[in-house]
Amino acid sequence: MTGAMVRDPADPRLRPFEALRERGVTETIVVEGELAVERALRSEHPVRALLLTPGHRERLEAAIPAGVEVLQAEAALLREVVGFDFHRGCLAVMERPRMPPLGAVVSRIAGGDGPRTVVVAEGLADPANLGAVIRNARAFGVDLLLHGRGAQPWSRRAIRAAMGLCFSLPVIGCEDLPAAVHEVQRGLGPGARTVAAVVGEGASALGEWRAPSRVVLLVGNEGAGLSEPLRARADACVTIPLAPGVDSLNVAAATAVLLWSLRSPSRGA
Repeated sequence: MTGAMVRDPADPRLRPFEALRERGVTETIVVEGELAVERALRSEHPVRALLLTPGHRERLEAAIPAGVEVLQAEAALLREVVGFDFHRGCLAVMERPRMPPLGAVVSRIAGGDGPRTVVVAEGLADPANLGAVIRNARAFGVDLLLHGRGAQPWSRRAIRAAMGLCFSLPVIGCEDLPAAVHEVQRGLGPGARTVAAVVGEGASALGEWRAPSRVVLLVGNEGAGLSEPLRARADACVTIPLAPGVDSLNVAAATAVLLWSLRSPSRGA
């Protein structure tokens, strides 16, 4: 698979890749960087077209399915197409991933034995933070991530921060997160518990809280934290003990600490 060499930045086949410079999220998304593009190619979400340098094409050849349009270009042309100083040398165009209904995902993950973890990210304003939370969730074996009232996981910055791991984890946006959490709680069964990550008094220190085998973890906005309606869904509140003079962690860093603690061998014992 060689791919057509493109030398004219006005070539109409390049127009879909210009979406990378757009700030919003449309029905078509652009993925940047070799690792994220490879993860998109190997996912269940179809990629329409690639624009990449010959070197990146050679390294990705084994991952490119039949039917994907492959365009090759020198790095300078890629920079001209996207409109900024782009050095990643690899772009993919694909439809924004469509996730199954929440109930179907919950039914699938609820079956069988073993721990189950759902992360709910409310109101994360920074797409890089949301992407990093997704990356952490995937790294620590989370089964489902819900998000609402904030950044979009299919924006350029979120996909980049997630390193493309958003394509191998169910990531579902919800207009009504408290109602969605209630649906997840019911689906996971009576032994499931929901825990809110908070800052301040009135919460259990993380090391003192024993996680059940099935848990829904709530993390909130970088400044405001969790809304009261969502926090009211929690069975418990936990906080990460910090050194004097430090009031909080970045939401992505805090989520990583929280998820690491949930991997304790005694969980649900």
